[in-house]
Amino acid sequence: MPEQPTSSHSRNHSRRITRLMLCAALLVVSTGCINSLVMMGKMMMGDPVQTSGFELATGISLEDENKRILIHCTSPSYVQSEYDSLTADLQDEVIRRMKRRGMAVLHPDAAANILDANGGTFDPDLLARKMPDVDYIMVINVNSFQFREDHSPNLFRGRASGSVVGYEVIGEDTMKSTLRVYDQEFRTTHPTSHPVTTDQMPQNVFIRRFIDQMADDVGCSFYRVSQGDLFAR
Repeated sequence: MPEQPTSSHSRNHSRRITRLMLCAALLVVSTGCINSLVMMGKMMMGDPVQTSGFELATGISLEDENKRILIHCTSPSYVQSEYDSLTADLQDEVIRRMKRRGMAVLHPDAAANILDANGGTFDPDLLARKMPDVDYIMVINVNSFQFREDHSPNLFRGRASGSVVGYEVIGEDTMKSTLRVYDQEFRTTHPTSHPVTTDQMPQNVFIRRFIDQMADDVGCSFYRVSQGDLFAR
């Protein structure tokens, strides 16, 4: 009759399997195959989702409750001088991402026309009264923006910071006003690993990719994002 393995043998066998699994994981990391680990994680646990910043702060999902949202992007003149279409490009990219998720985003031109007709100063209460179909007004404030490495004119690296401020529209008809319900800072660095030399990429292409990354970072305030997408950035 064959000899039965002892509990000691079983424990040693389990340890050997555990060590082999750890070695395999380390080998994947050391060879740069991070995506393989991500895929392994998805297969074992699914793809976890990060709740939007707005829902974490207010308990309201702008996606699930089909709220009608106005996006307004602004920056000081000294920031806008770095890249004159910054706010328009960022606003368009954020809106595109939201619409892709089926969110009810209002056309920003209506708000721009109302503000221009009243001196150009941002006034959420005015927008609430003049725009009958809006539930939330979300303002993206870009406070800093640069796309060159400090003291290195031949290197591109994007750095931006700002905040996302959300206003809930309350009241009815001419008595409408807004309540500030959300305020979250954001920072974007692109790329995070190392700068890009100016002879590797045209300036307009680099800025476009930088603004895409800003839109992804800002978008986390409005909609859920999979952990896989966050990890892959």
